[in-house]
Order: sequence, then C-alpha cells, then structure tokens
Amino acid sequence: MDGAVIIQDLTGDWPVYPGHPLVLAVAIMRLYATFADANAPTVYGWSAALGDSRIPGAGDHVRAAVRTLELGARGADLGTMIEQATRYWEDGQAGGHTKNVPAGTAQAAKIECQFRAIAGRWFNGLAMAE
Repeated sequence: MDGAVIIQDLTGDWPVYPGHPLVLAVAIMRLYATFADANAPTVYGWSAALGDSRIPGAGDHVRAAVRTLELGARGADLGTMIEQATRYWEDGQAGGHTKNVPAGTAQAAKIECQFRAIAGRWFNGLAMAE
C-alpha cells in the first residue's frame, strides 16, 4: 500500500505537500511494524522510511516524522510527539510552502486521533504493518 493512499483514506484528502510530520508519521506506522524497522539504516545511511518511496512528502519532512516517532521509541508521551511535529510544521512554515501551512495544519488535526490510536499500539508492539 502507498502512504498517500493511507492518508487519503484516513483524512479524505491527499497529503498536503511537503507533509506535516504527524501525518507522515501515521503513514510510517501503517507501513512499518516497528520503529526499529522504520529507522533501520539503508546502505546509504538514512532510515528505511526516509528512503521509502511509499512515504509521501519532502525528505526533510519525512525525517521530521521519523524524529517524532523516535521520541515515542525513547518513551515520550503522545502529547510530546504531537507538539514536536506541530512545532516543526509551524516553525518551518511547511518548508517555505507557506500557502500550505493552514491545509497541513487542518490535515494533522484530522489525523491526530488516528495517530494517537496507532502510536498507542505501535509503541507497545501491538500494531501490524499493512
């Protein structure tokens, strides 16, 4: 399955470019069974999720999603993870795509409940990749 389709199924919209980290984190969790799998280094040195064409979004935003998930892997609560993803999106003004900031913020709000549900299981080893 493609991450863009996952996001479209969950929010009713295609991913807003360059990709809110919270939204991209949901796609990563749906496509990888564990954080270790998503963060496994490729032969090029970056994480599997970053090199995965199924994860929509610009590379720096996918990397921000992986960093958001890393917080959870290190024991941070969901609120902290959501705050970091939101701060990245707002502070970076969508990587210069400022006209996309409101739409990306709205998409993240739509998917937050899914993020909480999936992450709650994923970090406890209960979620399965698609």
